[in-house]
Amino acid sequence: MVLKVNRNYIWVYFISFYALWCIRELWLFQYLDLMDYVPRATTSAIIKIIIWVIPVILLVKIKEKSNPFSYLGLDHNFIKGLKWAGWTSLAFISYFVVLNLVVLKNNIDFQIEFNEWLNTILLVGIIEEIVFRGFLLRKLMDSFRFWIANTITALLFVSIHFPIWFYKGLFEFPYVLNSIITAFVLGIIFGFIYKKSNSLWSVIIIHSLYNLLVSLFYYHENKLL
Repeated sequence: MVLKVNRNYIWVYFISFYALWCIRELWLFQYLDLMDYVPRATTSAIIKIIIWVIPVILLVKIKEKSNPFSYLGLDHNFIKGLKWAGWTSLAFISYFVVLNLVVLKNNIDFQIEFNEWLNTILLVGIIEEIVFRGFLLRKLMDSFRFWIANTITALLFVSIHFPIWFYKGLFEFPYVLNSIITAFVLGIIFGFIYKKSNSLWSVIIIHSLYNLLVSLFYYHENKLL
């Protein structure tokens, strides 16, 4: 009975969260686009914090009766998290450099705008990892073995990108399959590193670095993660 309540609680949260995020991505954007550049970027960041972070903090405090920083993995194993982040970041950097500079002969574009820095690089790693690895994966591991929980979390991580792909006209088969596979694989990797490091900071750093690399090498393309 307790297990059933636990699972229902997670799904009620995620469905509500997903509905709010779809409203932001598919309806509210038209009003944000009417604002000047900096206020729009700042407002977008505030809205994302309200939709993503605040509900998780409240649920951890009220439902789990725990300290959010401790529960989410933000206040322990920081050094171990940095080690995992360092090695994984080195692997990502090597991959992007070899693929883009050596194989594809692409250039690096260092002209990253304020909105890109704030909402795609700095905040995304923190906000999305709090929800997916810090909270959802942590809760799902109460009910499932790690790899099942990690797979479910990775699939949910893919699904949260559907609204923005749809809004940007990227949700077209077979082209969207590449984005789905990339997001899923990254979700699996992030979950594995979170489990091994037992620190949310490891995946926060790696996620933000990955988005930075995408911005540097594919700045003029649509951002997917």
